[in-house]
Amino acid sequence: MNKYIETSILLPTKNHEKIIKRNISFLKSFMGEHFQKYEILIISNNSSFENAKILEESLFQDPNIRIKFLDEKGKGSAVRWGLNNSKYKNVILYDSDFSYSFDLFHHFFEKDLPISPFIYAKRKLNREIILKTPVLRLVAGYIFNLIVRGYLQILAKDTQAGLKFINLEEFKNASKFENNEYLYDIELFLLAKKSNIEPLSIDVLEISNSNNSNINLISDSIKMLKNLREIKYQYLKSL
Repeated sequence: MNKYIETSILLPTKNHEKIIKRNISFLKSFMGEHFQKYEILIISNNSSFENAKILEESLFQDPNIRIKFLDEKGKGSAVRWGLNNSKYKNVILYDSDFSYSFDLFHHFFEKDLPISPFIYAKRKLNREIILKTPVLRLVAGYIFNLIVRGYLQILAKDTQAGLKFINLEEFKNASKFENNEYLYDIELFLLAKKSNIEPLSIDVLEISNSNNSNINLISDSIKMLKNLREIKYQYLKSL
């Protein structure tokens, strides 16, 4: 079996270090089996001292693992640092709560090469996902995606899923987003549009049961809606 081209896995984490510790050996095994070369880049971003210390344990002393303790707050900051400092040009953005199956990585490649410079996971609502997702989160996500599609002219039906693939050789401006929090996802789609890159989606039919999100639905949703106006002015005036 041909192995996929060298790839960096980007794991931004805020207090998910215990989850990473439980799953890192499985991720290493999968990457070693299916990829020619790989790195796992863990970016601990504003984690507590107790959680950050976990990454110093012997389990993480591996030549294929790099760890960065980032002072700047926000998931967007962590993702930006990772994109700018990844060892390889093919990057998989993966949520550190490990809610997506590694098998989905197969959908990013054909033979050993990526099928698109920008690929995103699209969660398809079904009984499996509905049962594992709090109702309020489902409703908030649906409303947010409707707003994004209408207000920012983004056709993607799921901008916020925590699994994406980026080829930095083609998607050269992928790290140029300005939002340091969760709306970096939105900017990725707008930056792709500026580069005439058509995002490609892969369907996700199941996720692991996870209640480890760092998002506060009420306060963060209000903040996101305020920031959407700034993003619209910044990008749509030039598109």
